[in-house]
Amino acid sequence: MKLISSVVRFSKFDEVKQALHSVRVDSLNVTERLDHAPQKHETTVWLGREYSLGFARKMQIDIVVHDDQVDEVVGAIIKAARTGHPGDGHVLVVPLEHRYNIRNGDRDVA
Repeated sequence: MKLISSVVRFSKFDEVKQALHSVRVDSLNVTERLDHAPQKHETTVWLGREYSLGFARKMQIDIVVHDDQVDEVVGAIIKAARTGHPGDGHVLVVPLEHRYNIRNGDRDVA
């Protein structure tokens, strides 16, 4: 099993979610986060002056999949999230030893 953790632009989240659904991934954990990277960040206006917030709004998506699903899921995320500009995000694939279902104690069910 693998944990796929991706960080994508906030504006691309719906497209990524739809792409994941199309490859039969319906269970995911999503966290809104602020990302600090060298690309241009969101700005706000306060008292007539524009200020850089220093952070970009992103969505983190965590998915547990079986090993044979990794390439298809990662490909779907990358295709849906890519704009071709800096700040598109990233995808991490991490080995996962076990996953337990709290309700019934089932083990290794993705």
